Order: sequence, then C-alpha cells, then structure tokens
Amino acid sequence: MKNKIYFTIALMIGISSFFGCKKDFLDRTPQDKVTLESFFKSEGDLRLATGALYGTPWFDFNDKSVLVLGDALSGNLSRTNFVAYSTFAVNNSDARINEAWRSLYKIIAYCNLNIIYINQNTDASVSAVAKNNAIGELRFLRGTAYFYLVQYFGEIPIITDNRTLAEQPQVNKHLIKDVYRFIIEDMKFAAQNLRSVPDKGRVNKWSAEGMLAKIYLTRSGLKDDGTGTGNGQRDVALLDSAKKYAGDVCNNSGLKLLTNYADLFKIENNNNEESLFALQFIASPNAYGLGNSTQGYYAAEGKLTNAGDGYGAANTPSIDIYNKYDVKDLRRKATFMQNGDFYPELLKKDGGYKVTDERPHVKKYVVGTNEDNPGQVYSLSTSSAAYMLRLADVYLIYVEALMGNSATTSNPDAVKYYNLVRARAGVEAKVAPISKADVLVDRQLELAIEGQYWFDLLREHDINPSQTIAKIAAQNRGRLTFNSATNVRVNEDQFSTPTDASFKLPYPLADVSTNPLLSQPAVPYYK
Repeated sequence: MKNKIYFTIALMIGISSFFGCKKDFLDRTPQDKVTLESFFKSEGDLRLATGALYGTPWFDFNDKSVLVLGDALSGNLSRTNFVAYSTFAVNNSDARINEAWRSLYKIIAYCNLNIIYINQNTDASVSAVAKNNAIGELRFLRGTAYFYLVQYFGEIPIITDNRTLAEQPQVNKHLIKDVYRFIIEDMKFAAQNLRSVPDKGRVNKWSAEGMLAKIYLTRSGLKDDGTGTGNGQRDVALLDSAKKYAGDVCNNSGLKLLTNYADLFKIENNNNEESLFALQFIASPNAYGLGNSTQGYYAAEGKLTNAGDGYGAANTPSIDIYNKYDVKDLRRKATFMQNGDFYPELLKKDGGYKVTDERPHVKKYVVGTNEDNPGQVYSLSTSSAAYMLRLADVYLIYVEALMGNSATTSNPDAVKYYNLVRARAGVEAKVAPISKADVLVDRQLELAIEGQYWFDLLREHDINPSQTIAKIAAQNRGRLTFNSATNVRVNEDQFSTPTDASFKLPYPLADVSTNPLLSQPAVPYYK
C-alpha cells in the first residue's frame, strides 16, 4: 500500500514537471505529454491520478494560509502572531495571500490537466462509471479551490485549460455570478457521478452534496453583481437548494458524528465517518511537503513534538472565542489547551502531558511525538488528515438553511441537528425556538482552527454589513493568561474594526504585475 502511495506522489511530481518554472499562478503548457497521453489504461490508473490531488498540491495552502485566513482574520486567534490579519492591515505582498492564491490555482491546473487527458486518453476498456467518478473527484477538487478563491478574493479568472496560457498568459477575471455558476456546475457533476458508498480518504456523493449546500448558502446572500444583498435577506430559491442538499446528507446518508469530539483530531481516526473531505498527508523524515506541517506551527513547545519544531507559542486564542466556551464544553480542551489541562495521549512515555504555561495555546491537530504515533510524526510532517468539510459543518449549514431569513426557528430538523452537535460537545440542548445567533456561535466553536470562521463572517457581512462590522469591532482580539491553581485570569484587551473593503483580500502583487488584467473590470465567462 505504501508503495502505491509513493508511486502516486511520484506521478504527481512527473505531471508537475511538465509545466514551466514560471512562478505565477498561470502554469504553462506541458512540454512533454507522453506520460499523460499513455497513462490512463485502467481504473487503477485513474485512481492513482486522482488520489495524488488530495495531499501535496494543497500543501502551501494548508501549511499556514488556511489558519491565518480562516482563524486569525476572523478573530479566533489573538493578534500576537498575525498582527496584520488581526488588525485588517494585510497588503498585497503578504506571503500568506500569495501562498493561498498560488496553491489553489495549482490545484485547479492539476485538475484541468487530468480532466483533459482522462477525457481524451482513457482506454476504451475502462467503464464510463469509473471514468466519470474520476472526473467527478477532479471537478469536486477544482470547484472547491474556486470556492475558496471567490470567497477570499471576489472576482477571479476561470481557467479550464492551462495549456492555452503559453500563448496568452494574461487573462481576465470573471464576474462573481459566473464563478459561482461554474463552481455549482462542477459540484453538481461530482454529486451525480461520485460513489455514494464510503471511499476512505476520497470524496463521494455526500461530500459533494455537503459542499453544494455550503456553496448555495453562501451564494444566497449575493446579488447577481456580486455584492451582498445588504438587507438582511437571502435568495429563497438558493436557500431551498442549500436546504435540499444539506438535508439529503443529514437525513439519507446514514452518516453519524464521531462520539468524542477530541477523537476527530487523532491520527488513528483519519478519514472517519464524519470526514466528508480531508486533505491526505504522509509523514516523512526527509521529503518536506508530503506531510501535514501544521503540528509544528501549532504546538506551543518543542517537547510536545520532539521533532525539532513546535513553534506555536504565540498562537493563542483570542479572548473573544475563549469567553464563548461554556465550562462544560468539551470542544475547548480539544481546541485550546489551558493551564492545568492534562492530555494522556501526549508524551505517553512520561505518563501524559500537563499544561503549565499560563497562556492558552492551540491543541487541535497537535498529536504528539513519533513515540506517541509510531512512524507518523517528524519535523513539520505528520500524517494527520486535515479537514476541509465535516458532517457537523453540514448539520449546522442545514440548520442555517432551514432558518432561512428568520432570526429563529422551531423546525424539528433544525432543532434536532443543532442539538446533536451540542450534545457531542457536552453542553445542554437548546429548546425551540433556536436562534441564528446561537447557531453562529456554535459554528465558531465547532470549527475553530479549521479555517472556516472567516467564511461565516463573510456570509453575514453580505446580508448585514454594518451589523457584522460592529460584531467584529466588539470582538476582544487580545490574549489572556490563566492560572488554574489560583483561578486568576488577566486579560490584555485589544480591538480592531474592519471596513467593508476588509472583507476581500487584495490580489497578490506579483500576479497583478504579470497579469495586469486583474486590475481591469471583470468580464462575463458565460456568453
């Protein structure tokens, strides 16, 4: 099995070598197409090609950008480590913006190339079902990459054949409504052609329907010109689509939440039943970029990993999110470690790890040493799968879609699925009617350090801009110290107020320089 995995990676390295070495996102025409033109001779070949796209190509995005853009920008982290993001002062030369843009367009380029050559060169002996399943995986991944890009940046270029960029490297950005139409078409194809049975480590029909629900919910707050409705209302037909797809996952997939929230983030539970889409990594002591690097940046001290990393001492929770945890909420300990906490799964040879630092730090995705996880942990490299979409996320999307344009709901399904998430967290059930404000708080706590909360704030800004700006301005983005022995806590208060412009990231300076059309008005993609 490991040999197959490494062959998959080698295949992707070979594919990526077809491209020129130009560093912008507009990857050039492959110079040698022999391997791709002769490769797709069996269903196994198709699965090797698609399997390669779940890990390494996403590395630069997962490495730091997803945390910074999802959690520092949104106020889940204190401003101590990511000041430009916490204060909404990020500029177009920022490394994290460049990494996100390039990584996501790299994914798109790989997907485009594989879709083209699978369509052209798949052997006639391969069934149409297998071929369409492979293309469905690629279109899911491509659609997801575009979904991230359009939320972060707004108007972006839609590219489907990177080979054309050799002759015309400057491309227009496209209207937001067209980008969403393209994303929805990709994801609908995926939902119609992916397997409905579990396919461990890969997306399936339920993954695509869950992502479609999130896409429709996001799109429902936008007018056709790409601006938010601004009136507190979402498009009812698009909300109905979100409700339809999320409801199918919730009611018909047969999937259930993992019993213990903390278990979600242990290596032994990679690709569990709740995981609808997760990036796949292979821990390696030598090859940087194969493993998940996040533990090395999240762990607050080196002894937690014993791998020469553990750089996360400055990654502390904001006072805002820390204050929102109920004392009974099991998600707090699984997400942020505080003074006095004990973790038996960390430093097992020493009998476990007790937190002595008086500043809370990130726990999620901190899995311990190689002795705690044999063969799974090295410097900036673990085999932890990184969630992009979980079942609990879809439950809460369903609740929000059922709520529609109301501030509360007594819908039985909404109450049921909301309280399933809360029950797993160890907090008391809420009785009907449940409020949207409460649901958004639980989304923040449930998905913290998974890069998702900024998207929730974007959706809210689309329909309630001034209210969302006021909400963020009221967030205490400072850090705290806490001594469990004396029960003494000290806050270092800090606040930041965004503007409407803060809700879209600037295009990377290097790409604006090489493609000046990014500074020009967007054009239609669909004629």
